[in-house]
Amino acid sequence: MLDSRVVPLSYFGNNLGMTLSENVEPSMNDPVWRNSQSLARQLAHALSRPVDLAQRPRHRVSVGQTLINTRDAVAHLPFVMSGRLNAVVHIPGQQGGQIVPIAFGPGEIALLSYLFNRLPSGSDLVAAQASTIQWIPVEDIEKALLRDPQMMVLLVSFLGLRLREVQARERAGFARNVPARLSASLSRIVMNLPSRTDGRLLIQATHEQLAASCGVSRPKTSLALKKMERDGIVLLGRKWVEVLNTTALQALAN
Repeated sequence: MLDSRVVPLSYFGNNLGMTLSENVEPSMNDPVWRNSQSLARQLAHALSRPVDLAQRPRHRVSVGQTLINTRDAVAHLPFVMSGRLNAVVHIPGQQGGQIVPIAFGPGEIALLSYLFNRLPSGSDLVAAQASTIQWIPVEDIEKALLRDPQMMVLLVSFLGLRLREVQARERAGFARNVPARLSASLSRIVMNLPSRTDGRLLIQATHEQLAASCGVSRPKTSLALKKMERDGIVLLGRKWVEVLNTTALQALAN
């Protein structure tokens, strides 16, 4: 997609922060291009120089902080340097009240679907972890994309693939019972947890937040978690869940 002779700025992230380095773009045939998160990171990579990302201030946000509210006009998009942001959709009339259809991790620009329209946000953008972000004006991103047809194609490819992933997740979710949906959500979270010196798999989240992550009510989530605790799969605490048996968790998800 991008000219391999050009060596653009590349951001690589972990939960300790981002470092700026130089890197050559991989080929579209490379395995790292095979999911939407990889495409999102490549798009942010390509945009980093045109939008002068290296010079933009960094902002630290705490867990639970709302960056964009539902119905807000979206004038800036956050580049995630570290941590994780959740798009939270509120569902009136449903017990539990919200779902999290997508999350954004290090190296991604959140809410790219709001480019080239002036529609209000249809979701809250909330920090699921303590995060570091850089705000980029939507207008700057759009100008950079209009100047580079290859980046525009990359954006369209990303949006199409992410839509298919979300649709597949929805179909799989509706076909599962509550324990399976909750276990699948916990398994996804565990995969993105930062490593700890004590080796524990500790998820900092309330029952309400976990319910939102798998699209079921909080009471049903609490009942499923208590059953999983009795079975020795998890240990429950105040605003945290420790995964004790990842093999059993994966089996329940499947």
